[in-house]
Amino acid sequence: MAPDATALGEAFAARELQPVGVIESLLRRIEDLDPTVGACNHVVPAATLLTDAAAAAERWRAGVPRSPFDGVPFGVKANIAVAGWPWHAGIAALRGRVATKDAECVARLRAAGMLPLAVLNMHEAALGVTSDNPAFRTTRNPRAPDRIPGGSSGGSAAAVACGMLPIALGTDNLGSVRLPSALCGVVGFKPGHGEVPAQGVEPLAPSLDHVGIHARSVRDLARVFALLRSQPGDSDTLDAEPGADEAPALAQWLIGDPERTAAEVASAVGDALRDKAGGCRVNRPVDWTGVDLSPLRRAGLLECERSAAKHFAALLRERPAGFSAEFRQLTAWGAAQGADKVRQAAERLAQARRSLRAELDGQLLVAPTVSHPAPRRDAPTPSDLADFTAPAAIAGVPAISVPIDRADDALPIGMQIVGMRSPDVLRAAALLFPGIAPIAQPPNDGGEP
Repeated sequence: MAPDATALGEAFAARELQPVGVIESLLRRIEDLDPTVGACNHVVPAATLLTDAAAAAERWRAGVPRSPFDGVPFGVKANIAVAGWPWHAGIAALRGRVATKDAECVARLRAAGMLPLAVLNMHEAALGVTSDNPAFRTTRNPRAPDRIPGGSSGGSAAAVACGMLPIALGTDNLGSVRLPSALCGVVGFKPGHGEVPAQGVEPLAPSLDHVGIHARSVRDLARVFALLRSQPGDSDTLDAEPGADEAPALAQWLIGDPERTAAEVASAVGDALRDKAGGCRVNRPVDWTGVDLSPLRRAGLLECERSAAKHFAALLRERPAGFSAEFRQLTAWGAAQGADKVRQAAERLAQARRSLRAELDGQLLVAPTVSHPAPRRDAPTPSDLADFTAPAAIAGVPAISVPIDRADDALPIGMQIVGMRSPDVLRAAALLFPGIAPIAQPPNDGGEP
């Protein structure tokens, strides 16, 4: 089993591994696999990375590491600013833009000694679920290259899944971290709204924008979240075992409806809960059969389309060819909707926010992350991919997707845990997925996707 970020930090402390050697290994892996996977838009020059890695190694030798993750590399979605790097958000019209300062989330990881390594591919402007970007690259699912990786943070999830990076930052509006994490077989966490600062992140819809994390273990996510969190609390660690009174209470959500969930997915999530619910209290299932999820997700999408139309209005007028026809169509449609439709969508979002928060009173909800496994790249993309992830984003509450253990040749399936407090969500996730996701080894066909 290849080490996760926590194990890398422990190996640096024990002088069993050196940051320089890890960087060299990851650069070789990117060179070998990225022509097939298509996760990276920009990789930092090796000389810069190795200099920074050597400085981290010296801090470890002197006994003064900046954090347990000093020297651990990470990647960033292309809508997150890194000083001196391309910052295009997957938009052709912004191809030449270079960030002048780090996004706050990047600055916090740098302060902990972590090393930014690559800008990662994404769906254009974060408005889509395939990560097939006509201006930059098509990202493939590293566990099944004939399938989509999900989006919009597809490059981030794919890079972690195939071992190019141990940690990657993404953004989540209606599921854009959790959805690709589920389809690629890694762990993806969306904190509560505003828990991780969004300064320096190209906005899509500020009311829905969240900075999230992709990793191969829950323990990595918890430790990175502790570095990123705006207001550290007293429950940032998973080290303490919960007592009987502290055991998380779980309730099944969105699992038992065959009209919504593929049988393969419902069975896998149900089996995982039965096998791993030890340490958790299981409450009655939550009945959401009366909630029409697709219109709810569509109301959230309208918020994104209208916000994007306003934010990019000047650039759309000045450089329309710098956006895809699909993006222009989506934003034009959103901007054209009348006041009644906008008001109805806002009321639907507010009702869902209230309903979900009420269900989360004293318990966590466990659901499939996505209702079916990753769709094929050559088939129409289902419109309902984000139906199960949208509610937590709309409510602004923390949610995580963890992979379910399956046979090596089976498509990944994710299990989503939603709660009111991030430490509670992370603790439950660690109970349900205490391990480290295996690294995918996609075929190296040597060609640009």
